[in-house]
Amino acid sequence: MEAELSAKVDKLIDEFMAIVDATTEERHLQRGISRSQLPCSMVAILDKESLSILAQFRLENRTASYFYKPDIALTPQQAANSAQWEFGFEDAFIIQFPAKLVAQSNQERHAALQKVASEHIDSEFLRLEKMLSLVRARPIFGKAVSPVGARTLLLLLPQEANLRGNENAIINASRANNLPIVEAEDIRGGRSAVREMWDSLNHAAVIIADLTGADGGVMYGLGIAHTLGKETILIHPQGSKYLTDIPRTYRIEYEDSDAGRAKLEEQLSLMLGTMLAPAVED
Repeated sequence: MEAELSAKVDKLIDEFMAIVDATTEERHLQRGISRSQLPCSMVAILDKESLSILAQFRLENRTASYFYKPDIALTPQQAANSAQWEFGFEDAFIIQFPAKLVAQSNQERHAALQKVASEHIDSEFLRLEKMLSLVRARPIFGKAVSPVGARTLLLLLPQEANLRGNENAIINASRANNLPIVEAEDIRGGRSAVREMWDSLNHAAVIIADLTGADGGVMYGLGIAHTLGKETILIHPQGSKYLTDIPRTYRIEYEDSDAGRAKLEEQLSLMLGTMLAPAVED
């Protein structure tokens, strides 16, 4: 983005934040309930329809990046995906403005900015309420180790050899993305194996679970993954019934044949491509 245009974006953000601060005070809310009031790293993407602000709270090493993409139109979900997969924001918040506001004067866009600010504060307040209502857990596995390096694509596969017919199809489909592939430990290995699985689940960006045979280790790992709120892909035999309405969970049903596994590989590759594809190129 050229300097002149990025300066206009900064001016709009400054006006927006002044409204957020004033509205927060008017509502007698604690400053910082809206994460936009905290130190953040930020990515601004101006496309043909919207100015999307992708941001995450960060005390140190804060960055600000600007992109001008007049040939695309990011939906809120695409912006959120880009924040996570492309820019590494694990707990991002997204604010979108109509693109036309960038060229308008302060007076012309004030009402529109007030509306976006009010919606942003409402959303952040509801997020805080939800967080405070969550059950506080103390995992028996201990505190998760902070990830070092890139996040992974974690495979939960059955341990019995006669149940691993999908292994090659799953691995081949997984290799098309840019995340390292890791297979979860067999929890029958004891306490250290369970701890390894716990760390792997925390480190994973996406988890693929092969439910063939309802392997105990796969089900154990899947339960933890859902508790952690991880995105999961469930692979199960044709005709079986597994978790049809769980949030952040995707399903692929396969036929137990060579042709069925070839189709499974194709479907999984396409699904991963959609989930992991960046919305914005450098």
